[in-house]
Amino acid sequence: MSPLLGLSFTCFLLWADGSSVEFDDLQAGLHLEDQSCGSSPDAACWIQRRAKRLSEESDADSNHSQQSEGRAGVNASDVLGSQESDHTLVSTNASKFYCDSHTGGSCRFWSCSSSRGPTMCKSSQCRCMPGFCATAGVCNERKQENVAHVADTCNRDTGGSCRFFGCSSYRGAVDCIDGGCVCKAGYCSADDGSCHQPKARIKAHVVPVNLQQRNFPSSQVNLRTGLCFSGGGSRALTVTMGVLRALESLKLIPHVDAISSVSGGTWASSIYMFAKDVSIKELLGEDTTPNELTMDRLLKTPARLGAVATTSITSLLWHNVKFNNPHEMWIDSYAKAVLEPFGLANRSQFMAANEESLQEILRRNPSLSSDQFQVPNPLRPKTYIMGGTILAPVGLLATETSAVSLQMSPDYTGSPFYPKDSLVHYKGQDNREFLVGGGFVESFAFGGSAPSSAQGQMGGEAVEMEAPPTAFSLADAIGISSAAFASVLVNAGWLTSAASFVIGHEAEEYLPVKDVWPVTSNKFSTWRPALKYQLGDGAEVDNTGMMALLQRKVPKIVAVFGTNRELAEDIDFCDGNVLRLSLKNKVSNDLLDKFGYVAENPGEYLIYNQVFHSDDLAKLLCKFEKKRKSGEALVVQQDMEVLANSKWGIEGNWRVSVIFVYLNSCKRFTVNLPPETLQEVEKGRWGRFANWPHFKTSSQNSGKFTSYTPEQVNLLAAFGEYMIRSNTEMFMRFFQ
Repeated sequence: MSPLLGLSFTCFLLWADGSSVEFDDLQAGLHLEDQSCGSSPDAACWIQRRAKRLSEESDADSNHSQQSEGRAGVNASDVLGSQESDHTLVSTNASKFYCDSHTGGSCRFWSCSSSRGPTMCKSSQCRCMPGFCATAGVCNERKQENVAHVADTCNRDTGGSCRFFGCSSYRGAVDCIDGGCVCKAGYCSADDGSCHQPKARIKAHVVPVNLQQRNFPSSQVNLRTGLCFSGGGSRALTVTMGVLRALESLKLIPHVDAISSVSGGTWASSIYMFAKDVSIKELLGEDTTPNELTMDRLLKTPARLGAVATTSITSLLWHNVKFNNPHEMWIDSYAKAVLEPFGLANRSQFMAANEESLQEILRRNPSLSSDQFQVPNPLRPKTYIMGGTILAPVGLLATETSAVSLQMSPDYTGSPFYPKDSLVHYKGQDNREFLVGGGFVESFAFGGSAPSSAQGQMGGEAVEMEAPPTAFSLADAIGISSAAFASVLVNAGWLTSAASFVIGHEAEEYLPVKDVWPVTSNKFSTWRPALKYQLGDGAEVDNTGMMALLQRKVPKIVAVFGTNRELAEDIDFCDGNVLRLSLKNKVSNDLLDKFGYVAENPGEYLIYNQVFHSDDLAKLLCKFEKKRKSGEALVVQQDMEVLANSKWGIEGNWRVSVIFVYLNSCKRFTVNLPPETLQEVEKGRWGRFANWPHFKTSSQNSGKFTSYTPEQVNLLAAFGEYMIRSNTEMFMRFFQ
């Protein structure tokens, strides 16, 4: 190849990289190194968290040597001229137009033009800063124009390119105009890269929860007992299944008022909460005892919930990497592979708490219908919380203070309290103060614009607001709660080689995004618009689900730690000086942070999580040590004083009783296994049960992403069941 031809080809690739071929959409970010986390025992590592801790220098570099501002997308006003009125106006009877940040400008070689207003360079596109919307290529502040209607503009530029291969199907109703993917007449871009028809306005309840108004929604108060299921991928799902099987068999579930779960714990608890037309035995499996767990029995197909952990989603992920909206890829894949067998995968369905509340929602909103909703199984606990994280507005980065819990329930979704009862700052080129948290909105309204009146944003019943462009479904909540896996896959080496021809997105572009607005109060009374936020795995701020129950002052909690961290054997935890030692990698961080001992990984925000006295940690670890030495499962009950926590809004000076269920090797369980099963366990990394009992969250089995084998699921679930059954008297006293 001649030097001139080579240079021309190189220039072509540089140009095609960001604005042709929908490479912005096909991108898979699959070239990132998998060695950094692929072999880690907690393999999510959590890569997503690392994506959120990008260096300030890399952000600065992305704004250097950027292309002279050109056309990375198409703004309808730029292209259609006098035809704009035919293509951009939407009936005023519809809910609203959407706030879109695409200006249509490119920053591939040069920075964005100042004429566009407050912009940032994102994926080589000039995008409006948080709180600003693009109108005819210029960023204007999103304001409360009047109390009756928040009139955002109908921007139709999706940010996609169609110069070579056309627009991706996920964009919906689009036309290819002058190389850009532009929404068809009657549709607007909602800043998610796809086109939506504006919907009828809705009326939803808004519940303020702050230091002056501590009242949670009525369905989430007066809770006496709660179960917490930690994150940990398929490992946590499997342990959770076993725990639920034991509690159902002991007939203790009717005594449970609430379930709070994160990530892998949510994978299990969500199906348990919503699945209908399936018996408990079909869902969770038959009761087991260790001496009956022959290899023949373990090799059988697990119960339906356990079968979820054996499902391979590799082909779905690969398909969705190529053809789906990157922000939706993980949610779509998980819903198809895992929720569909239970009839729960429909992403156009909202959630409601029960049939009674559903009918009340329909009465207020006649444009909606009952077939657009999913409700939990009425035989399950009344309160259900799925934990996620509100990270930062798109283009900015979260901090220890500003990253807050996103609590998603069938009835309400939001974040209670303001962190430290204050405004927050985010990292990035934006020194404004932001308000985050402060309460809840009914879940069917989550993801839309803020209430149109300042009074409505402070809370109330039947508050009028704009409908979200898409339903906030059960699949969305589960996908957000386990969003770390959306980023894990972009680091998977097997997917990298398979997709070597694809131009990759940044890992963070695989994280879910939603419009989020704060609930205001007398202290922070100014009306504030919804901002497009990146949402993360619940593990980023609390991988146990305990903090949500402590916010609600639940006095009895069972906390199941499906951890990857074996209690260290080289430390005497009953030594009076144990708290002077470094406990990093000796005990799970998910436990330590609640007692003020933080050894966080990149992308975790745990510094402000202390809710118990440090001396209580020493007592707990010593009890664990004694249990381990006697060969028992690490199941310990401990009563403790709760400390006030200003970031989480948790009240202090009250007592809670917690049963800690900590996943750890257990001699009494393994020695009672049949000989051939025990032999496989003792083979360690060379046997069928490598890493027992801390199976890896990803790549436990060669060529698989999150899936386990039937024998791994059946044995680990049986151990989860055993941890409860071997402490039956403790649990019977606790719940009755």
